[in-house]
Amino acid sequence: MKFCTSCGSELREGVKFCPSCGKPIQAESQPQSPVNQPVTPPSPPVYQAPQPAYEEPVYGTAKHTNLIQRVINIITKPKEEWRVIASEKPDTTKLLVGYALILAAIPAIASFIKFGVIGVTYWGYTSRSIAGGIQYGLVQLLSALIGVYILAWIIDLLAPSFDSKKDFGRSLQLAVYSTTPQWLAGILLILGTSMSILVLVIGLYAIYLLAVGMPVIKETPKEKVVGYVVVTIIAMIVLTFVVALIIGAIVGLFFGAKMMGM
Repeated sequence: MKFCTSCGSELREGVKFCPSCGKPIQAESQPQSPVNQPVTPPSPPVYQAPQPAYEEPVYGTAKHTNLIQRVINIITKPKEEWRVIASEKPDTTKLLVGYALILAAIPAIASFIKFGVIGVTYWGYTSRSIAGGIQYGLVQLLSALIGVYILAWIIDLLAPSFDSKKDFGRSLQLAVYSTTPQWLAGILLILGTSMSILVLVIGLYAIYLLAVGMPVIKETPKEKVVGYVVVTIIAMIVLTFVVALIIGAIVGLFFGAKMMGM
């Protein structure tokens, strides 16, 4: 019930003026109901997989072995080192440029010193020539690099015949690292033929490294390792001889033309 604020008369619902005093009646403001705001539900939490503290390398847990350590290990403990090599990803550039080229430079430099600086004695006469030393050095270097590549190619080509894994990268690893003793023995070229027996023994040790590495690198069955090695070495000797003749002829023609031009 409402009453006029001026005269106190009772007012009916909906009147705009007081019937007694005529005072306009102001409509009471009705409280507005709150507008219901749409409530957005909270977003569900995004699941994040826990991140490992480290990432496992694709090829095992092998660390990058420097050249000197690799040379020492492959010579002194080949069985353990082949397993380390097997856990590494083959890299043709690193194998040829970062390892083979450096070690193949040993016999090349030794040849230059022998023929270009020390000289070779025949019948009491010593012959030495800087040009000849460079020529022999180049032949040694090119023969070593091309030879190890051919060895890898032969190993990979023969792999299926001996139930072995056909993978040129692995074959190159086997060829490069097993040739390490022969490259190191290249320093003996300075002494000439007097060390030929020692060079032969070192060559046999290189064959041993090849045989030890085949079951690990090429997954060759043990009963087929000997046959695999023998056939590989025979093919390698024949092809290396042919390649050495070709390289020697090419380098000889080059230096011969240079000397005639002089």
